[in-house]
Amino acid sequence: MNLDAILSWYRKFNAREQAYLLAVAVVLALYVMFMLVLKPLAGMRDDMAQRNVVTEEKLSRVQAMASELKQLKSSGSPRANRNMNQLINASTADVGIRPTRISPNSRGETQIRFENVGFAELLRWLYRIEYGEGIAVKEVAINQGDRGGVVKATIRLGAG
Repeated sequence: MNLDAILSWYRKFNAREQAYLLAVAVVLALYVMFMLVLKPLAGMRDDMAQRNVVTEEKLSRVQAMASELKQLKSSGSPRANRNMNQLINASTADVGIRPTRISPNSRGETQIRFENVGFAELLRWLYRIEYGEGIAVKEVAINQGDRGGVVKATIRLGAG
């Protein structure tokens, strides 16, 4: 169907019917524009609003956790407030080994040197210090000792 055929069909009607047809065509064009353009835009706007609400909820939860973390860091845990040297001396004595040197450094870490200690006792102490006391074992260097079953070790501990 071409434009001339549509115009000749349109001219068959009287002026009143032509006005009605024109009004129906305008309403139909508006409806099609609404369904193809405005309705999807409104749906996308609603989806965006819902995502914003979810994001705001997540942000408030993260802010609450951050303030709780700041509070915990500022108050300090009982383990963090304990003297590291006292903790090391007490825990090694409980396991039955003795460090030959304890050296704190400026980064808040402590280096401990053991000479000729039982390997099993050293491992037991490392497990206790990390999992029982919450102190991170940052570095471990173990060398064979003077006799079987004993080792020489250098260990660096830090905050958990």
